[in-house]
Amino acid sequence: MKNILALTICLLALTSSFASTYNTISFSEKDDKVKVEIILTLNDVKAGQKLSIKDQAGVLLFNTVLVKSGAFNNKFDITELPNGTYHFEHEKETYTTHIPFNVHSGEATFDKKNEKKVYKPFVSLRNNHIYFSKLELNKENVEFNIYYSKANTEEYTLLHTENISDTIKIERAYRLSGKEDGSYKVIINADGQSYVEHFKI
Repeated sequence: MKNILALTICLLALTSSFASTYNTISFSEKDDKVKVEIILTLNDVKAGQKLSIKDQAGVLLFNTVLVKSGAFNNKFDITELPNGTYHFEHEKETYTTHIPFNVHSGEATFDKKNEKKVYKPFVSLRNNHIYFSKLELNKENVEFNIYYSKANTEEYTLLHTENISDTIKIERAYRLSGKEDGSYKVIINADGQSYVEHFKI
């Protein structure tokens, strides 16, 4: 994948504050070819957050963990990218920001109107109850599954499944019998990916 996407990474900790922007496209000449660069600037990042680039099919082209808190300024060389739709994913603790851009005939443009925030699900276990909540601003389908495995085994059995759609604020509580010790696995399919949580009783 390195042959498809050549990236120049440059982390800068800036002392001045400025609004988050990601609409800077620059062009420079290199070896008689036009070098197309996207300059992505994000404000208020925290060390440990993730930044990635994916294509329209969700194939991961680039991934890094941010090592400094503060402002973030990256220069990406996209000269070798074929025509298509791509997006940055800036993953924070509770949500991921998707920042789409298009590449066509050697030119790149940001698609600001389709920028979106994808909120992560929250799952917890208290008093033999599994609590589940998620913001789903686009009201897309969310699949929630609970699996159970007896103690000292690794084979899981599906206990409950539920499909939730057309709901912005999802809140659920599921009571477990608590009669048998074992492991529980929660798998949530949403936003084109799977989230997994494990619990033991």
